[in-house]
Amino acid sequence: MDIKSFFKKSSWTRDILFGMLIILGFMAYQNRNLLDDDGSIQISSQHFITLSGDMYSLAPSDKKTLVYFFAPWCTVCKMSIANLDVVDTNEYNVVRIALDYQSVEEIEAFAKDAGVNGTVLLGGEPHKQRFNISGYPTYYILDEQLQVISHDMGYSTSLGLKLRTKVL
Repeated sequence: MDIKSFFKKSSWTRDILFGMLIILGFMAYQNRNLLDDDGSIQISSQHFITLSGDMYSLAPSDKKTLVYFFAPWCTVCKMSIANLDVVDTNEYNVVRIALDYQSVEEIEAFAKDAGVNGTVLLGGEPHKQRFNISGYPTYYILDEQLQVISHDMGYSTSLGLKLRTKVL
């Protein structure tokens, strides 16, 4: 059987392949402005304030770091932020950074409604610019020296996060 007759008989295969191609193209377009994830970009130490008012420094450590940027008005963020709980905190520092918010109370309400169990940091325009954030949620995985080794934007399942962090 040649390829032409295969696709003629299997139109559903063609449709699935075409659909996957569209999804991959959309994902590539969506991630086009994120920081390069080939280890060539190193993030300098960043300082944040936690919801409780303490200082937090994103600095080199003995673990990789998963950084999750969100906005409290983002519906996808509300659906996905709890998925971060599956990431192994023995191997990763997991930080959730709020951007584009009006008040600390707005972030506290978001965290409570979404069932957030981990550290939530208050970010600002300098952090948004430094990490090239153009949409939410945006994920970065940094190595121990804060070099960008992975990135993604949009919804990620618990399984997707677990697999991503096990591979790196």
